[in-house]
Amino acid sequence: MTNRLRTTTLLRLVALSLVSLLAMTAPLQAATIQGFGTLKFGMTPAEVEALEDCSSQTECLYDILGKNRYFTLGYGPVDGAPDSAAPSGATPATLSHIDIEMGTYTREWFLEVFEVLAAQYPINHQPTTHEQTVFQQGQAHELVIGFVDGFVLLKVVRRPFGNMIIHVVYQDAAHAHAQRERWNAAVTP
Repeated sequence: MTNRLRTTTLLRLVALSLVSLLAMTAPLQAATIQGFGTLKFGMTPAEVEALEDCSSQTECLYDILGKNRYFTLGYGPVDGAPDSAAPSGATPATLSHIDIEMGTYTREWFLEVFEVLAAQYPINHQPTTHEQTVFQQGQAHELVIGFVDGFVLLKVVRRPFGNMIIHVVYQDAAHAHAQRERWNAAVTP
């Protein structure tokens, strides 16, 4: 009798856990990326600079995958207004993209970063054969893999002297939309 009660209780807990897990993961998969950690799209430069890990409105330092990583922050127009709507010389008002330098490219390190991202986000763009060839020949300075409809990018960037750096970029809806349009334009004849 005691074993039957334990089994029944255990089955209820497992069923409840599965329902809870599905309820938690379904909205996450449908949601767009809102930022990274304490950095949220739409923050003003002053709000970013007030964060403990940011030394200025454009530079932050966070520990990711066991090492300090430099973040370069970009600001875009308020409420999707075109850049030309901002007064001349004015700093755009809200955080729109976060570029994380992940270090020097090695095949092993690239695959590790790729696996971490692929475990968290659905892949929606892989470089075409043409994009890979153009990059390998040095005619393009970056190769991009897209996740979550362009909200997250994994880039291999070739620097002017030939060495390559891995970047992970988180971007707001406007930048993700522009990225998808570039991918679509590259495929359309």
